[in-house]
Amino acid sequence: MGTSGGERGRLHIPRSSSPFQGMSAFPSTPTLDDTYGALLIGTFLGLMLYGASLHQLVRYVRLFRSDVPSIRLLVTSVMVLETIHVVFTMHVCYYYLVRSYLKPQVLLEAIWTLQLFPALMALTACVSKAFLARRAFLTGPRSKWAVIVVVVLLVAELALAILLSAKGFILKNLMEFAKSTVSILTACEATSAAADALLAGTIIATLWNQDYHKRQPSMSWAKLMTTYMIKSGLPTAILNLIALVLAQTHRKAFIYAAINIVTMRVYANMLFAVLNSRKLMANGRMEVFANSESVSLNAIAQANRVAQAEMWNAPYRPQTSPATIKVNVTAEREQDGLDHTGSMRTYDKKSMSLEV
Repeated sequence: MGTSGGERGRLHIPRSSSPFQGMSAFPSTPTLDDTYGALLIGTFLGLMLYGASLHQLVRYVRLFRSDVPSIRLLVTSVMVLETIHVVFTMHVCYYYLVRSYLKPQVLLEAIWTLQLFPALMALTACVSKAFLARRAFLTGPRSKWAVIVVVVLLVAELALAILLSAKGFILKNLMEFAKSTVSILTACEATSAAADALLAGTIIATLWNQDYHKRQPSMSWAKLMTTYMIKSGLPTAILNLIALVLAQTHRKAFIYAAINIVTMRVYANMLFAVLNSRKLMANGRMEVFANSESVSLNAIAQANRVAQAEMWNAPYRPQTSPATIKVNVTAEREQDGLDHTGSMRTYDKKSMSLEV
């Protein structure tokens, strides 16, 4: 039977080959909106935030070409991991929504990029949080114990994420994976949220003790709160808490994974926002000029600590120098009798100034 001219070139899909055909065989399967639809939206938002990270990376390279090696290594590691994660999210969306469009049974099978999601996201988050932990460490001696707890939480988060990825390779079915990894996923999300909350609380407490809000009288409350949030990393703590709640209420959906994708991009943007707002020299270095004869070792050590804090843009508690008592000795001139040559003996006492 021939076909009319208007029907030529059209794509005819058999009814039995519909991509949603056969989904009724999986009555407990969540809808595409809650799974790959949420993942697709998270990928879109992540791409926009990734573009903002690239823009800030260019600005960082232009402003701080001679930054310290540790910060440059940290920036490089974060951007490399961010780029890999962006590629992974795009590959997952393309594989399930385009390449497997006519294969609905594939939607329940985990691909290797999806299986590596937990480990890659945890590694990216830990590298970004290392910057926040260093800043919290530089805020003062009181923050050291909090940083130690954060390091323990980061190690636990990374170990749990690696365990999740290993489970993904063993249990290739996504429904089985969701049922058997509830406790591991909950612990992983909880440790991540706890680490971010502890870091944010430490930095916010330091800023408050410094009376930062009082030293900015012309700054509006909206801008002041934004500054507090960016400097402390509070947005990532809030996002991780939301992901933790969604992982409990929507266990078979990927909504929490979409939130995690956005959180990864926020980590990088906050890192660059803090680095690019530093008040350093144009070459990214800080020099402390001091006269070694007139400056005490305590002052030099404090200046170095301040330089390190400003290098990492960390708020620090200024230490007040101890009270100084100056004792001035006036010059005296005395004459006492005759020496063996017959001249008067003269004693000069040189003046001096002592600090005690």
